[in-house]
Amino acid sequence: MPFIKDKHMKTSFTRLALVMAASTLGMACLPAAAQGFPTRNVTMVVPYASGGISDGIGRLVATKLAEKWKQSVVVENRPGAGTIIGTQAVAKSAPDGHTILLTSFGYTLNPILIKSLPYDAAALTPLNMVALAPNVLYVHSTVPASSLNELVSMGKANPGKLTFASSGNASSPHMAAELFASVTGINMLHVPYKGTGPAMVDVLGGQVTGIFDTLQSMQYVRAGKLKALAIASRKRSASAPDLPTFAELGIPTMEMASWWGYFVPTETPIKLREKIFNDIQDVLLSPDTQAKITALGADPAVVSQAEFVRFLDFERDRWTKVTRERQIKLD
Repeated sequence: MPFIKDKHMKTSFTRLALVMAASTLGMACLPAAAQGFPTRNVTMVVPYASGGISDGIGRLVATKLAEKWKQSVVVENRPGAGTIIGTQAVAKSAPDGHTILLTSFGYTLNPILIKSLPYDAAALTPLNMVALAPNVLYVHSTVPASSLNELVSMGKANPGKLTFASSGNASSPHMAAELFASVTGINMLHVPYKGTGPAMVDVLGGQVTGIFDTLQSMQYVRAGKLKALAIASRKRSASAPDLPTFAELGIPTMEMASWWGYFVPTETPIKLREKIFNDIQDVLLSPDTQAKITALGADPAVVSQAEFVRFLDFERDRWTKVTRERQIKLD
């Protein structure tokens, strides 16, 4: 894996790269495989429903790649089973570069929470990190807490009275709430829904105390329906400069964001993976692409492949710890 330079990479990826590099047949096919790519339409699998940020990013990048590759890049939404259906389809697809995966949080959580996945997690290799969307702590406007410290005090004084909605067990909003409970020591009640939309409906209706969501929901703050108490990022967002970070408010370990990234089958020839990585990277570095990703409610996060792998390793280690501590299980 010549475009991964970091010497501290996890052993599994390093060992896998060595095995692949040792394949004489694979090495012989590399130049031709990369040079002629793509030879037909490319399928970009998005294991989420249409209409969300994941779908928007996928269609944006697909359009740009189609222009670059002179071939159609078709976004195929394959939601279901917490991203497992779409992820499995790519993991078991032909390793010829014509099927790629754009996924997010479920990629990290599923191997932690599910003992018998219908695919081998090592069958996919991460390529490009695309974007991050820091989680914001929102509460209903009638909640008698106007600051993060006041909410934490409320939670400690009334164990189990604070309720937090999520788009489902082990979803990004759920894990953000569990991390928040872990680092503050408060006892909250998790209320899972089948999607962010239904969850937000009940938060806006006051049936649930709050939710962790992206900056897109600042529209409800401006409308006076919600309060935004803190953002789980390293620095304040340019989109909401008045919103303090958790670190500023004394909780530095509360840093979390939804993320998006591209993956291909691990057996894809190395030179072909390099080409796909470089072409996607060119698209992501375009000022026009970055402006449109920002408009979708996410922050562009274009890093090296090695940095993306390190990020995934950190996420895996962190959520393994949190799921065990909080005894999180899938229904």
